[in-house]
Amino acid sequence: MRLKVQLVICADDGRTDTTHEVAVLEKDCQRIEQLGLTLAEAKQLLTQLQQHVVAYQASVFVTTRSHCKACGTPLQLKEQTTRVLRTLFGTVLLPSPRLYHCQCRTPMMTTFRPLTALLTESTTPELLFMETKWASLISYGMTARVLKDFLPLDKTLNATTVHNHTLAVAQRCEEELGENEEVMVDSCPGDGGPLSRPTGPLSVGLDGGYVRDWNQKQRHFEVIVGKAIATAEPAKCFGFVQSYDPKSKQRLRAVLQSQGVQDHQPLTFLSDGGETVRNLPGSLHPQSVHLLDWFHLAMRVIVLGQYLKGLVRLNREVGEGIQKKLESVKWLLWHGQVDNALDRLGVLNLLIDHFADTYPRFSQLKKTVQTFHTYIVNNRGFIPNYGERYRCGEIISTGFVESTVNYVLSKRFVKRQSMQWTKRGAHLLLQTRVKTLNNELPSTFRRWYPDFPLENTALAA
Repeated sequence: MRLKVQLVICADDGRTDTTHEVAVLEKDCQRIEQLGLTLAEAKQLLTQLQQHVVAYQASVFVTTRSHCKACGTPLQLKEQTTRVLRTLFGTVLLPSPRLYHCQCRTPMMTTFRPLTALLTESTTPELLFMETKWASLISYGMTARVLKDFLPLDKTLNATTVHNHTLAVAQRCEEELGENEEVMVDSCPGDGGPLSRPTGPLSVGLDGGYVRDWNQKQRHFEVIVGKAIATAEPAKCFGFVQSYDPKSKQRLRAVLQSQGVQDHQPLTFLSDGGETVRNLPGSLHPQSVHLLDWFHLAMRVIVLGQYLKGLVRLNREVGEGIQKKLESVKWLLWHGQVDNALDRLGVLNLLIDHFADTYPRFSQLKKTVQTFHTYIVNNRGFIPNYGERYRCGEIISTGFVESTVNYVLSKRFVKRQSMQWTKRGAHLLLQTRVKTLNNELPSTFRRWYPDFPLENTALAA
């Protein structure tokens, strides 16, 4: 059978309809693989439709601006050039006339191109959105291949183009943040009248991950990843390269304000107590409390307990006594009795000397105990009464941030060991990735392009 596809354009002013022959298809219907359109036929059909639709729209736009607004005189043509527009359904080459201004007006420029007012960019927002969205989820090269597999895109689309477009979108988002202002308030919570009950996140978890440095091949740099847990709103993640980002306060403020949290509302930060994130919460949000999460504390106790199992095999009585000391250290830390826990850990450190000559891994055990002692000392100000918080239903662990590091960082940045990043490239891509994962990218494009179609593409964490 022979199928003919036509496009009929009906003008708004009542003029005669315009008909364009888009494609002629030769189809058979003897086998299942012959039914319907093939992907190649669909891509060709979309390309032809896009060519006619965009050309007609551009023609109407130029025509309405080819007469003087003051006197209605047709404007004279100086030259005819072309403009390239890359769209989701192929690249379109459009005529772009250069016109003289009317003599009844005295503009500073004698000529202008009407089409410039319409084609403010060379790539349509929807194609830019698709490139940015998929580049945030998979590699730049894979994004180019996937899009060209299913869409009639120009063959010149490659990883470099996708990379440049994605980082340009991220840079535009960065510029919207403004300068990194100090987040300060003149009053404390509760001053000047009662505050409304916060509807946004009450707890924010912080953790760090590492990616390979492009400039220093054998080194890594740290990326801070966080997740804001809301009471009534969906959780949102964020991230930044701490040694590169000059707007970390503004970044966190934007996330919190999007969930209804005001600057004067106190927050609870939980982290692993690492050196790089230990002092970060106070600089990000002054009205905050920083706590060491129970998950990381308990994991260190578990690691130490694995060593002590070897002592029990050597001397059951003494080994079990040391194990009880460790259990009491954990109990004291759970109830926030840090000084007593340190004293008990010191006693444990003396008791294990009994196995200095008999336990093969004594040096590792001694180092682990000393490291644990230092860890508690460095974070003693961040250790609360976990038992009381737990009974009150308050969050005590950032296990959710552990999964966020993998969700936000590892799946895109460090899954392949050969991947290397500049700090700028990693930071900017991270911004588009968290916007995609938070389902904020469509609304961002809608803010830039008011008629941009919104879509519900929330990704589950």
